[in-house]
Amino acid sequence: MKKLVFYIPAILLAIIFGWLATSFRIDPISPIVLVWMTLFLVSGFLLNNNRAFGGVLGMLPGIHMIYMSTKDTGQIINIELPFGIIILIFYLVCSVSVRYKIK
Repeated sequence: MKKLVFYIPAILLAIIFGWLATSFRIDPISPIVLVWMTLFLVSGFLLNNNRAFGGVLGMLPGIHMIYMSTKDTGQIINIELPFGIIILIFYLVCSVSVRYKIK
């Protein structure tokens, strides 16, 4: 796998929130988003250095998104569940590929 693949969620999250902040003048970014960004970056760094357990750190934001989807917030579109599942599957595949690459 290419080394850049492990950083895709962090890059996409930074682009999306950067675009929202500049386009709609959303200045304060939620602290949980900063925690997610940190977890994505640390996970990408660990996976990049052939540490298969780094995927677990990347799965934590996905688990949190799935948990958030169970709370009724009055949103029209419940988007957290599919995003959480996609993130879980992505980091699971990355961890398995790093694990087999080590062997």
